[in-house]
This record gives sequence, C-alpha cells and structure tokens, in this order.
Amino acid sequence: MFVRILPVGNLPQQLLESIKSELEDNFNIKSRILPKVNIPQEAYNHFRKQYHAGKLMDVVLKEMTQARFIEKSIPTILITEADLYYEGLTFVFGLENPTQGSSIVSLSRLRSEFYDQKPNPYLLRERTLKEVVHELGHHSSLEHCEHDFCVMHFSPSVKDVDNKKNQFCTECKVKMMTRGVSLE
Repeated sequence: MFVRILPVGNLPQQLLESIKSELEDNFNIKSRILPKVNIPQEAYNHFRKQYHAGKLMDVVLKEMTQARFIEKSIPTILITEADLYYEGLTFVFGLENPTQGSSIVSLSRLRSEFYDQKPNPYLLRERTLKEVVHELGHHSSLEHCEHDFCVMHFSPSVKDVDNKKNQFCTECKVKMMTRGVSLE
C-alpha cells in the first residue's frame, strides 16, 4: 500500500517524518509527505470556532486535483492542527471520505495542552499514529472493532485513543489481508 501524507497548516516536520517512518517500518505502508497547504478558511465555522472536516477535505482535495498535484487513486491522509467537527458530532479526531480515497486527522484534541497538561511530543506522536492507522483501516473498508485494544476501536475521547494499541487485532488483520492489504 502507498499513501500520501498532506500537511494542512503548519505542522512539526519531525512529527510527520515520525509518522511516515512508523507506517513504513511497522505496517509495510510506503508513504510520501507532500508540501504543506494552507487551511481553507471557507471550512471555518465562526459560531463553533471549528473547521468542518468534510468541507476542509473537499476544498483542499479539489484544489490539489485541479492543480493535477494528486490523483484520487492514491489514498491521501490530511493532517492538520485545526479543530474539526462533523455533522452530529462535537468534534472528530479523524474522518474518512471513501469517495475521495482520503482521510483527515486533527492534532488539536490529540495534544496534551488541549487538556491543560504539559506538551508531550511522544504522546502526540502515539495518538496521531493511532488515528492515522485507524483512518487507513477505514480506507481498506474496515468498520469499527469491538475490541477496545484494537486500533479500529471507536474513540469518542482521548482516553479511548490512549487505551487502544496502534495495531490491528487479529480479526482486523485477517480482514485487511482478505482485501489484499499486506501488513507484513
């Protein structure tokens, strides 16, 4: 599997490189970090003081496709600092758009500082990796998993993200392999 990592806004390069390395070393997922793009302000909801995850993905990917910078056939993971929401949800850590072959992950609520704690780059990297892998699982047609330790387990809070591992459970690995995705 090959994916593109697209930074949306200013992100720590070290974090992006670390995610890229983890995907390649631990999941056999080759990746490329694309040049950063700006956060589209048309996706901002002034009332909520958040960005609509779907609109943000739509605007960025439309611009990138029109510029012939990306093709829809290769999965793209957008990573942003923006605080995201989606219909019916107060916030989202990540969201997948299966029709575009893309996903987005927000660092905003994965950061310790959001919860009035000291910055913790290691914890941010671990949480981000879990959410990126989770969205790649959705890209491979996996649903949420009932096993709370599986990376595909639904995480409505950062505590749930922390409690799960950054790996697929055996059942989800088998599902991935039956879909032609080798993780080894």
